[in-house]
Amino acid sequence: MDKEKAIEKNNQGATCFLNSQYDKALAYYQEAIDLDPSNPSILNNLGLYFHQQQEYAIAVDYFKKAHALVQKPHFLVNQGNALAMLEKFQEADRCYEQALVLDPTHKGARIGQAQLAMHAGDYQRAIRCWKKLQQEDAESGYAVELAKVYMKLESWEKALNQLHGIQIEDGDALAWRMIGQCEYQLKNFGLAVKAFKMALAENPEQVGIRQHLAVTYLAMGRSEEGIYQLEVILRLEPTNYQIMTELAVVFLSKGERAKAIAWLEKALSIQPDFLKAIRYKKLAETAQQS
Repeated sequence: MDKEKAIEKNNQGATCFLNSQYDKALAYYQEAIDLDPSNPSILNNLGLYFHQQQEYAIAVDYFKKAHALVQKPHFLVNQGNALAMLEKFQEADRCYEQALVLDPTHKGARIGQAQLAMHAGDYQRAIRCWKKLQQEDAESGYAVELAKVYMKLESWEKALNQLHGIQIEDGDALAWRMIGQCEYQLKNFGLAVKAFKMALAENPEQVGIRQHLAVTYLAMGRSEEGIYQLEVILRLEPTNYQIMTELAVVFLSKGERAKAIAWLEKALSIQPDFLKAIRYKKLAETAQQS
């Protein structure tokens, strides 16, 4: 009877957890574990709760207890994910390897390995992991992740091949942004502009994309359009002293020293020790005096 009640409480906790009602979830899990301390599913769910709360060491302990009772690959993967957050990368990798022994096709374990390899800068291993996942499942997300690795290696054409090989759906601003970055690096500025505009159509307030677009316009010699994009960013983020400095640099390159100095002074009023603004302000003032 207690075991049945424990399952019921565990299920109620899981429902609350999925609805982001974390305090309620914990209360149900605690009731469940009191009723049945040896239920691995409850222990695993407690681990997931503490992982979400960023209490990774506690989470690891629960995942270990769950796996000690029943050897399931997802218990090991969850443990590996928590260990990775604790920066115990070798231990995390061992958990993923053990999970793959139990289930050679476990996606979570391979994703964990790929992310660890990327973090460690072992890009060739990351490529192998993502390619293996692609072979097993033509999920577009794997192509995006593989493209990220190629971009780290500055293999822009290979990254583009991955990105152009997927069906980019509405709302996929990330893929368009990455395409734009690759085209920019290949000096295909017109194609980069088109890609960044597609990304902005999905997410007009994404400052990073708009900054890429501004830089591309400036690289094309279309300074007014670049300035416009930087000004839009400042309307979205009025205290962005870094963008103020970039705008000042553009005005300085055009010989508009007064505008440059005004923006640099504004940037320094927000961040007085911003070295780039300090350096360009001195340069602008020196040029003005000569």
